Amino acid sequence: MNIVFSTTRQWNPGDEFILLGCINLLKQHIDEFNAIIYNRNPQIRPSKKFSIINMVGRWLGKEVGVKFLDNSVKDYLPMDYADLVVFAGSPEWKGRRTRKLYADIEKYDIPVIFLGLGSSMGFRFNSYHFSKQERSVLKRSLLITTRDALTKDNLKPLPAHLLPCPALFSSKFEKKINIVKKIGLIYGSNKSVKHNNISDDTHSYITTLYKNLISEFKGEYQFEFILHYIDEIQLFKNDFSGDASKYSYDSKDYIDIYSNYDLVIGHRVHGIGISASMGIPGIMISHDKRSETTKGFQAEQVSIGTEYDAFKEIFLNTVKNINFKNEQLIKHKSNTLKNYLELISDVLK
Repeated sequence: MNIVFSTTRQWNPGDEFILLGCINLLKQHIDEFNAIIYNRNPQIRPSKKFSIINMVGRWLGKEVGVKFLDNSVKDYLPMDYADLVVFAGSPEWKGRRTRKLYADIEKYDIPVIFLGLGSSMGFRFNSYHFSKQERSVLKRSLLITTRDALTKDNLKPLPAHLLPCPALFSSKFEKKINIVKKIGLIYGSNKSVKHNNISDDTHSYITTLYKNLISEFKGEYQFEFILHYIDEIQLFKNDFSGDASKYSYDSKDYIDIYSNYDLVIGHRVHGIGISASMGIPGIMISHDKRSETTKGFQAEQVSIGTEYDAFKEIFLNTVKNINFKNEQLIKHKSNTLKNYLELISDVLK
């Protein structure tokens, strides 16, 4: 089978954690397939309505040149080879960057499933927010799962199922944790490129929180930082000069990176997700609506602005009960997998 996955590559590793989880999930049902990506990386598929290339193309009535040379689905070639399209999570599962994908699904009558849809908008939306083509594809989709209650509710009357994000399956193994020795702290900066950065308030909060945590507990636990985006390498030095950090350009390397920790703390939803996939409990620093996704990873929730003493109480309770939380998370992953596979088996005969 040729399966086309809607994702981003070399942009936000969280999207690639979701992709990895979707691939691992489908391989439980389909032994072998060719994994193809429809890359929504904003440098490859800009969301701008007007550009010189597009304007000239409309004037000539055709595509003008090759817009990108990325190893993914191209706009100028028909997608008639696809046997299945999978929207692999992310809040960006509609809109300008996915227009070509929806068009080819319709044109070639390709079966489609939506796994782990979410929303970053934080408000009700309805059919008015979708194009005619998007509404048509959603209505005839084989399966829709959402990772938050708001998205499920907004898709009514479509029969969407509320389940944890497929990033929960990004790792094929789980680790046994009896005691906390090493803690991963997810770093973020307000100065990174747009959409891979965080707000000034979030940056200030996590920086102060991490420094307090390290200062008080450095004798009891080993702390290490995880960076997700290239900009953060230089910016990290300004905030935590001399502290240990891990980064890789390859999202698959984060399985090895996160596997070193017994507890993970941070603001990146899918940093918490890939950790949960290995049975590693997380404490989510909630800074926007997307943070709700980590409830599906059984993470503790701490809002921006929470006093350090209140955070410390949550932290110490998590450390104290790490073995129980680890065991519960592994069971949760197993039960969630069964639920997903039942749904997938029903629609992919």
